[in-house]
Amino acid sequence: MLLNLPIIVSLVLGALVSFLLTNVVMKWRVLDHPNMRSSHKVSTPNAGGLGVIAGVLVVVIIAASRDGFGEQSAQAVALVGLGLLTGLLGLYDDLRDMNARIKFLVLAILALGAAIFVYPVSDFALDQGAITLPFIIAFAGTALWVFVLSNAVNFMDGSDGLIAGSGIIAAAVLAILSLDAGNGVAALMALALIAALIGFLPLNTPSAKVFLGDTGALFIGFWLAGIALFYIHDGPSGAVYAVVLIFMPWLSDTLLTMAWRAYKRMDLLHAHKDHMYQLALRRGATHGTMAVILAVQTFICGTLAWVFRASATSELLALAAMASLAIIGHWWARSAFSASEPDPEFDDNL
Repeated sequence: MLLNLPIIVSLVLGALVSFLLTNVVMKWRVLDHPNMRSSHKVSTPNAGGLGVIAGVLVVVIIAASRDGFGEQSAQAVALVGLGLLTGLLGLYDDLRDMNARIKFLVLAILALGAAIFVYPVSDFALDQGAITLPFIIAFAGTALWVFVLSNAVNFMDGSDGLIAGSGIIAAAVLAILSLDAGNGVAALMALALIAALIGFLPLNTPSAKVFLGDTGALFIGFWLAGIALFYIHDGPSGAVYAVVLIFMPWLSDTLLTMAWRAYKRMDLLHAHKDHMYQLALRRGATHGTMAVILAVQTFICGTLAWVFRASATSELLALAAMASLAIIGHWWARSAFSASEPDPEFDDNL
């Protein structure tokens, strides 16, 4: 599926729809009120992710009605359907404040659906060989990937422009890698998200007029995780390492923060603001600074994923190097700010 004039027009329309619908959502007065987990000080319209979802759908529907998705139609329809359900799950949470355990359970079921109906990941290769996982482990591992990335985006969506900015870069890298691998469907889906985020970003830059909410954050994480499955299926042997490397800035902050909280024997299901970007904000960093830092980190990781794409072993080594740097940086920052007391746990919801 080439980047022709109709596709370009659909991308422009997707950005425009995202911008306009987000403005409409702002008038609904579905507000995110400041609490002990928040990084904002005034009540702000939430669920702006509805605009992002609509923008993505516009691009996908126009492309599908014109060219279709060929042999990947079933997988593309599955990702669209499951992505919409994930967005609806987030919307319900934005409106009703779901219990975290129930939300995680529903998201896990949707992630398992992606593993079944999109593409399960079963092979982990090196330049001199490969490991093929058993059927059950492949499906469970793929579902875990979708579940973790969806939650990682949701947990990282706590600062103005943070996810929208870095998400554009991550999606751009996925689009380029997918085109390089000959997967036009995955590239189109990534471009659709880029267009929608471009339409949303002006309203989310510091000081944000609207937030993605769980509606947008869960959808974006699920959508990107699904695109990654398309790329892994048709990409080079190191594709499975490349997609993890692209999202390393999100994944490392989320997983290392969870590990730290587990070490401190804190309840992992309680809301908090112990992520590194939240710690930096409490220490005086601005939302704009954090958005730029995360965007640069994503660009660096995406560049490495592109440079080493031809060699599975090199891609894995690049991933290991960036993971090691993340661990060292996380440990240093925690040590430097060790005098800061952890925030009180205050409810059962995330």
